[in-house]
Amino acid sequence: MTDKDRKYHLFALGTGILFLLTYFLQDYLWKRVWIFSVIPLLFLGIAFFAFFVLSIPDRNRKGIIIGIFVLGIISTSELVSSEIFKSKKILEATLMDDLSAIHLTLRKDSKFEMASSDMFNEDVYKGNYHIVDNKIIFEDERYSNDFIPDTLTIIGDKIIVRFDKNGNPIKDFATYFDIKKNEIKNAP
Repeated sequence: MTDKDRKYHLFALGTGILFLLTYFLQDYLWKRVWIFSVIPLLFLGIAFFAFFVLSIPDRNRKGIIIGIFVLGIISTSELVSSEIFKSKKILEATLMDDLSAIHLTLRKDSKFEMASSDMFNEDVYKGNYHIVDNKIIFEDERYSNDFIPDTLTIIGDKIIVRFDKNGNPIKDFATYFDIKKNEIKNAP
């Protein structure tokens, strides 16, 4: 093995490890340094890919194996987190505000995902739920504060968050979810 081959191998290994670290920590980095978190991910991704590609014409086996291994880890991670391995969506709804949105997804296996996003950040909450008549009852944490109660009510094409003291649904701006998809059998 020549020194040139060894450099590609070592650089592919080093940038590959750093690229994987930034890839798996991208949510943490996004919360800490916001848009600047993309810079190390992009820089390390390009550097890793360059050293991997340079290993191919030089027939550097270790560099090629490292490249395939790193790309395999990322591909597997993306595949596992994709919709392929998740239960079917039975309800999708969105609560829109001026600068933020909360997306609610209910799945057939009684799991929910609630993603709260604004222009700087996205927080995802996952857990279990059950439905009684037209009420969605969350068994796990669904939001960072009490803005979203543990029980929501489906009325028509809306999911009501709050009711007034007379029991009437509050349908002011940013106080209900608009239902985009509803396959719940008992929903009114």
